Amino acid sequence: MSADYSIQRFDDAARLEELHRFVHGAFRDLPIDPPSSVLKETLADFAVRLRSDTVFIASASGQLIASVFCTPAEDALYIGRLAVRTDWRRRGVASALVDAAKAEARQRDVARMTLGARIALPGNVALFQRHGFVIVREICHPGFTTPTSCDMELVL
Repeated sequence: MSADYSIQRFDDAARLEELHRFVHGAFRDLPIDPPSSVLKETLADFAVRLRSDTVFIASASGQLIASVFCTPAEDALYIGRLAVRTDWRRRGVASALVDAAKAEARQRDVARMTLGARIALPGNVALFQRHGFVIVREICHPGFTTPTSCDMELVL
């Protein structure tokens, strides 16, 4: 299957509002409790992230269809806010973004990659496991008595 989308670094401040709307829209309807903290992030927060993080997007016909944020953290690269437009899911876009993040981690010569995945989204956990990530711990969000999230790691 040939890809009918492209992956590129996102650094276009003029499109930041579009990215913010896209990520919020993708996370707003997820069946997770508590809701993602990304929904509390403002456009100004995204502007700060754009200066400190590496952001990759997937585009098709000039439209934003997916994104992921890569945040440097000591000896690791943390990946988060992976979002894929509903009509583009299950078409390899998320894997392509994870591959881009892995290449970024190798370029930065970090020892590992980390992420947090919601237990209520087993497809996401499985995606990361297919990429070699392992669960290193389960986390309970404040106010919850059972784990809601798991921390995952890939040693490079």
